[in-house]
Amino acid sequence: MTIAPPKSVDLHFAWSPPSGRVKAAYRAEVIEYQTEGDRYVCRLAELVAVDRSGPSEEVSDEMLRGLIGKRVRVPGEALSGMVLPLKMATLTGGLARAYFYDAE
Repeated sequence: MTIAPPKSVDLHFAWSPPSGRVKAAYRAEVIEYQTEGDRYVCRLAELVAVDRSGPSEEVSDEMLRGLIGKRVRVPGEALSGMVLPLKMATLTGGLARAYFYDAE
């Protein structure tokens, strides 16, 4: 028996720029489960918390708010509150394939 994921979850991300560490929590809507890659697709609905250690000048609140409305594929553990450590390129768009993306 498969248990359906909650419709709304808090997703936690962390970035470690050279000047400090930034954690951000978003309220997200679970859209679907993808068996390929064993991931959940979620849409970030609201920025609910930001925690900074150090000045972390490379990560602005505007950058974090800019993710609202984006979709993201996350592992099941993320739905249970696990903090996902990410590279700065996921936030700045420096990856060949965007980690946070618009609906297709």
